[in-house]
Amino acid sequence: MNNPEANITNENELHNVFKESCLRHFEAKEFEQIKNAYELANAKSTGKTRHSGEPYIFHPLRVALILVDEIRLGKTTIIAGLLHDVLKDGLITSQEIEKEYGPEVLSLLIGLNKISSLYTEKLSLQSENFIALLLTISPDVRVILLKLADRLDNIRKIRNFEPEKQLKIAQETNLLYAPIAHRLGLYHIKTELEDISLRHLDSEAYFSIARKLKDTKKAREQYIERFSEPIRQILDEKGFNYEIKGRPKSVHSIYGKIYKKNVDLSEIFDLFAIRVILNEVPKEKEKEECWNVYSLVTNIYAPNPTRLRDWISTPRASGYESLHTTVIGPEKHWVEVQIRTRRMDDIAEKGDAAHWKYKEAGKAESHDEWLRSIRDALENKDSLAIEALPNQKQILRNTEIFIFTPQGDIKKLHEGATVLDFAYSIHSNIGNTCTGARVNEKIVPIKHKLSNGDTIEVLTSKNQKPRLEWLNIVASNRTKARIRRAINENLFKQAEVGKEMLERKASQLKLDFNDQVILKIINHFKYKRALDFYQDIADEKIDLQTIKDYLTNIGKEDEGKTAETQEVSAVEYVPQKSVSDNYLIIDKNLLNIDYKLAKCCRPIPGDPIFGFVTVDRGIQVHRKTCPNAKDLISRYSYRIVQARWTDDSKSSSFIAEIVVTGIDKIGIINHISEVISKEHQVNMRSLAINTKDGIFQGFISVFVNNANQLDVLLANISKIKGVLKAERLDKAY
Repeated sequence: MNNPEANITNENELHNVFKESCLRHFEAKEFEQIKNAYELANAKSTGKTRHSGEPYIFHPLRVALILVDEIRLGKTTIIAGLLHDVLKDGLITSQEIEKEYGPEVLSLLIGLNKISSLYTEKLSLQSENFIALLLTISPDVRVILLKLADRLDNIRKIRNFEPEKQLKIAQETNLLYAPIAHRLGLYHIKTELEDISLRHLDSEAYFSIARKLKDTKKAREQYIERFSEPIRQILDEKGFNYEIKGRPKSVHSIYGKIYKKNVDLSEIFDLFAIRVILNEVPKEKEKEECWNVYSLVTNIYAPNPTRLRDWISTPRASGYESLHTTVIGPEKHWVEVQIRTRRMDDIAEKGDAAHWKYKEAGKAESHDEWLRSIRDALENKDSLAIEALPNQKQILRNTEIFIFTPQGDIKKLHEGATVLDFAYSIHSNIGNTCTGARVNEKIVPIKHKLSNGDTIEVLTSKNQKPRLEWLNIVASNRTKARIRRAINENLFKQAEVGKEMLERKASQLKLDFNDQVILKIINHFKYKRALDFYQDIADEKIDLQTIKDYLTNIGKEDEGKTAETQEVSAVEYVPQKSVSDNYLIIDKNLLNIDYKLAKCCRPIPGDPIFGFVTVDRGIQVHRKTCPNAKDLISRYSYRIVQARWTDDSKSSSFIAEIVVTGIDKIGIINHISEVISKEHQVNMRSLAINTKDGIFQGFISVFVNNANQLDVLLANISKIKGVLKAERLDKAY
């Protein structure tokens, strides 16, 4: 973590370091464009400071320096790095940037601002999903590299932030940004991100490990020197051009192994480690030479065969190549030996940038191909994952897309979601009145499928109403349920208006308005459903004068009739023309939120049931013996649907309520509980006992599978000595 520029406090000194770095990597013409961007950013922020007190320009200058020296990006990205804060903070306009530097720089900056607007603590993202989200927000991977440089500078200067902000930065960095650096093979950046994060997330553990490493540093260095001496002798003897250096283990890496394996510091295999780097090896000879060195090393020290890692034959997705083995050294210490060429070592330290430098072998760098390789590395899900620190929750979301509002807020939706899904995710009223949307500044219809990273603004109209065909547009079951509910609500509101109009007309003619009258009218006008009939009355599609004439005729036909109409009980009632000609099937799990079991009678499988369509609570399922059944059927026959249980439903548990009356004597309640819980293996939900004048009354709520099980339970409770009566409660208490 040797980054002297991070500690420079003089602007001229920092600018000179940046200038020298640019002149090493860019031609004079490119440098002039970069210099122009620096001068513009500096002019726009003259006199401004950060909350830490340092000059405003320091952060973008350090970010640009990271992009030049540590990630090795091109002119366009460096310019974006210099300008990213002045655009975000409103010190310069998008139009100014596009005019001066072109749409490519502006596109990078817009993508970076989108990433910066993510509220990651609300998303509970795993690193894999975060990378996918970043790629969809901006397909240009330079945006991700820009953000990585921005985060690296922020973590280096983390002490400039408030403690709460420090914790947030550390958590995000370890969980989200270190894996990106790892995926790209930027191991020096990954190590720095992890170690600084750990210092703030678990400072006690960090400083404990760091202290032990410091205390043992001299002894470890002396040991490595003794261990390396015989290897040097044999390599010199064989004529290799090489370098051997100790490879210090990072604090975060040691912490992870201690946490994962629950071992002491001394038990970690590769606490001692060296790296053998072979110089001036032709690429076609690299593999052979590395294996030759492996043979020489393992002839001196016995290897652990389970610790051999060949990343030369099969490089990691990031391009990392190396041969690793762990051998037993003097004093029986395990030592990890890494064997690689200079080219491999550069790639291991600098990632893909070094890879493409070597691939082009001195020619003009194929920048586009390099960027494609970065994207491939980011998209490769087989790369080694970074383990989260303890207590950092990671939740996988494989089928989600992320959508932005114009204000920069983010919404998660199911893959395949449409404009209508998004509208309903905001609020049902927004969904009900949605007419389309403005997606990425383009007007689209409600059926338009959304893509990851879209920015959407919903368009509404008070004249819009939900329609049945909307069910074929949306992807989410929850959205479909909301649409059904809205349609039902509108239908029944209209039907209520129509029914009231018809009742008033019947009242004027002094006619009884009952089910028989309704059925006669419906049949006469050839409607299949009372619901449709009432709606058409409300919509004035039926001439009320025609209905009046027919009602008058009914009145004349009924005059003089003295015979009373036989009342039909709720148990016997079957709707002749219901809301649906089909049965409402009550399945095992009642997953559809439109269907609910009525609490007034708590039906269970085996009970005769019917469905009642409510205005705004979906369909409620009642027992035909429900105390409310007669009133519902007589007043709202057009809302009644036939219903039945499936066989699957009998394997689930349902709440039933019973009342037990008996003589109040010692032990009787315990006896009843034993019959319920032990003999019948039935779980009790609640038990309430009232006593008066030597008589008790127990109200018990139990979980049963069906009505037959409940009947058997009641019969056995009734047999208990002292129990006078045990029966099902018809109404919830």
